[in-house]
Amino acid sequence: MSSIETKPPDHAYEKTLRWWDGFTISLSIPAALFVGMGYAIGFIGAWSALALLGAVAVVACLQNYIYSELAGMFRDKVGGISMYAHQGWRTRSTLVGPIATYGYWFAWSSSLAIYGLQIGTLVQAEWFPDQTWTISTGLADTGFPHVVALGVLLLGWALNVLGMRPAMWLMYATGFLVLIPIVVFALAPLFSAGWSLSNLHWDLAAGGFPGWRTAIAWMFVLAWSVYGIEAVASFVPEFRDTARDSRIALRLAGVFVIAVYLLVPFGVGGLADQSAVAADPVSFYLGIFPGGDLLMTISLIAGLMLLMVMTTADGGRVLHGSAIEGLTVRQLGELNRFKVPGRAMSLDLVVNVILILFVGEALAVIVAGIMGYVLCHILSLTGFLNLRRDRPDADRPIRLGRQWVAVAAVLALFDTVLLVVGALSAQITGYGGTKELIIGVLVLSVSVLLYLYRRIVQDGERFVWREEAAR
Repeated sequence: MSSIETKPPDHAYEKTLRWWDGFTISLSIPAALFVGMGYAIGFIGAWSALALLGAVAVVACLQNYIYSELAGMFRDKVGGISMYAHQGWRTRSTLVGPIATYGYWFAWSSSLAIYGLQIGTLVQAEWFPDQTWTISTGLADTGFPHVVALGVLLLGWALNVLGMRPAMWLMYATGFLVLIPIVVFALAPLFSAGWSLSNLHWDLAAGGFPGWRTAIAWMFVLAWSVYGIEAVASFVPEFRDTARDSRIALRLAGVFVIAVYLLVPFGVGGLADQSAVAADPVSFYLGIFPGGDLLMTISLIAGLMLLMVMTTADGGRVLHGSAIEGLTVRQLGELNRFKVPGRAMSLDLVVNVILILFVGEALAVIVAGIMGYVLCHILSLTGFLNLRRDRPDADRPIRLGRQWVAVAAVLALFDTVLLVVGALSAQITGYGGTKELIIGVLVLSVSVLLYLYRRIVQDGERFVWREEAAR
């Protein structure tokens, strides 16, 4: 079969994407910067936030280079890095696949509610400041931002279930708009009279914890969004020239995110007073440029909408790929008539409606999602090491040099430290706590139960701890 093919067989994705489509998908990740950056600057100061964001962005870029080799090896596999973890570990443990898949999926899926509520907050601040009413659903108080969140959630789902091309056109439009605040803030030190170095501070010790622990705790939280540039890997089977397009898209996304995550926090930090950011970490951006709040609001909403569309597409593909590989229930392994995983994306919709209506403040579950997400990266990186050892002569259209084995080992160790220290330090950042850690463990446990149900009940096979290596 040629690496360039546009007509798919039954139950396969259409191969219509090019590397610039993949790069457009990655534009959603800089939009995520505007979700967590305000909280980081407000708590630890702009210099601290800049240093930590830059460090995490470099790690994310290096990881993307490693994932480009795996994308070439498994160019027909649906599911992105969670599938790379499965392929790298299946000869050692069959449970790694479902754990990596659901850890990855829950992190992306639960973020939809967060982005939707962020949009609702921006809409309320700019156009409907008097809509402060709330009603109780029994478990949470909901108001105007929650109604907006439900609306944009339904819009993102509807665009995705109609096929990849309608979703891509929205990504093009919103991707252009999200570049506006990125460029404005990146150039602020050069052109804005209100920018000042005196607004940038180091406050890692402000919370009373050791600086090293505070730094790791915040990098753990920030990794939730920065590492997301790997999402391009979930669309690899849909690239026309699979090896070339995936290599360019993954690596270009990595380099781009470093530039954005260094320049934008530097610009924002010099424009805003830290105390003002801490008081309003979501919508403080709107008051930075007098008279420019309308354009900034529209651009930020566009960026968050881009995130929601991409997240729905990504999460749906991961669940679909997991079902194809026999790692979760068979019902999620179907594509609709538009050649997209409609059932899996609909599950995302249901989960996030529940989060919006009955959790209210979706940031409360962020630690649960980050746990599984960072674990997925650890399993994917160590899966790369396993594959280099177990299958040295396998077909690798994109092959990295030997030094990348050492790089992957260091990155896996770094992510392990992030996971252990970060998960046990939620009190430093204010993102979640013991309850959220328990939720994360339960999500991973459910993945194992669903895998056993699929294998034993649906497929009628016995459980095996290890599988034979693919030929």
